[in-house]
Amino acid sequence: MKKILAIDDNEINLVLLNQIFKLYYPDFLFLQATSGKEGIEVAVTEIPEIILLDILMPEMNGYEVCAYLKKETATCHIPILMISALGQNPIERTKGLNAGADAFISKPFSQDELRAQIDVVLRIKKAEDLLRKRNESLEVLIKDQTTKYLQSEERYLQISEHALEFYWEVDSKGIFTYVSPVIEKILGEKPDRIVGEKSYISLFQLHFGRTKKSTIEESFLNQSSFNDCEIELKIKRETIWLSASGFSTFDKKGKFYGFRGVCYDITKRKEAEIALKKSLKQIKNYQKKLKYLNTELTLVEERERRRIAENLHDSLGQTLSLAYIKLSSIMNENFPPRVQKTINEISELLNNAISESRTLTYDLSPPILYELGLIPAFKWKLEQIEMKHEIQTTLHGENQKIGIRKEFNIFLYRIVAELLNNVLKHAQANSVELEVKKEKKYYYISVRDNGIGFKKNLDKKAKLDGGFGLMSINERLDNIKGRLEIKSVMGEGTNATVIIPTSEG
Repeated sequence: MKKILAIDDNEINLVLLNQIFKLYYPDFLFLQATSGKEGIEVAVTEIPEIILLDILMPEMNGYEVCAYLKKETATCHIPILMISALGQNPIERTKGLNAGADAFISKPFSQDELRAQIDVVLRIKKAEDLLRKRNESLEVLIKDQTTKYLQSEERYLQISEHALEFYWEVDSKGIFTYVSPVIEKILGEKPDRIVGEKSYISLFQLHFGRTKKSTIEESFLNQSSFNDCEIELKIKRETIWLSASGFSTFDKKGKFYGFRGVCYDITKRKEAEIALKKSLKQIKNYQKKLKYLNTELTLVEERERRRIAENLHDSLGQTLSLAYIKLSSIMNENFPPRVQKTINEISELLNNAISESRTLTYDLSPPILYELGLIPAFKWKLEQIEMKHEIQTTLHGENQKIGIRKEFNIFLYRIVAELLNNVLKHAQANSVELEVKKEKKYYYISVRDNGIGFKKNLDKKAKLDGGFGLMSINERLDNIKGRLEIKSVMGEGTNATVIIPTSEG
């Protein structure tokens, strides 16, 4: 049975949440904990579908509990919805999201708002669980296939150590003068039917389906040695592979009188190589399908973000705006000072709520991206950074157009936003430049800062060991056949460049 865990030191809140879940989520088992430590123990033991977490609690507050759960392997995938009266404060909301929370809802809340938040989180978790299961199945398949291939390779290596081999000798005309008896076990022909009767060209079938001389023939004509030449023979509807090596022989006077050599039966090895190539091709197809699935999942997530953002704007945003307008219409009336003060305070609260809902809408899915395009969205993002963080920002290439497929615009926007967030978190910079340009067959989007920089330079394709942010960027870039280059010098800042082909569109 699916479970939902609520962690709150207030028993009344737990009773209220229990009643809500009994009404709207009867298929879920409601679990509760009255402290952070107890909540962690229940989460690790029961593995619920979602955790509702209060912030203000004794011993361990909600931020500490959230950070701990997100670090643990067993619970890191569980979505956490923070519920607190502190949610009105954007600083506290940001602190909660940075601790690992997946969503935030402020007290007091309406049941409809709570249900909507929970439904969204559960939908995203369901998609993530599906992808995780498919990843695990693919990993098991690849591991199993790899184990089988390694076992096959080891088996065939053991066979090759005891492989059948025959020695041979031909005269200056290429006619066999000697073959060792074991040739009968390999090719099914008796030596006396070969010696003096067949040439190396006919026995090795060098004349079948060839328009030019083989390496063995060229070596014979040039009286030079050859090594490990693979020969494919068709004998009685069966394919036999030989590895042939030989060297020229001369008499005491230096006159060429033939070749001597050895042939190894490598049929098993070749069959294994062919099977391995076929299996590797299948694995590549699986990887291609997984990559496609990841792309589709990301696009679905972005579409869901956009839908939620539009609903916030069209419903909550409009309601707040209308309430503010109606309240403003009576602000100039003659009310007692106490009433007038309360009206002013309500007006300010409504104005803050409108601002917060607008910010949340843009964070979820910026409307300017879909209405005006990438460059205006970049410009808006820089303006927000300059306004909130007092960092000087500059946009170069404002008139440049990026002609990639519309559904991939959000990938590129998220990548640039992630790079800008990295500057805010780590660079300690006071200036950021964003440059967009096109050269030949590529677009170059660079984020430069004048911060502290770092020692380690990443190569042309930034490695995944740079953290989750870089891994997320690389996954998105794979979807549009792009790459990331990062250059940094200690004390001189960092330059991160996203490179994507112009043909992707």
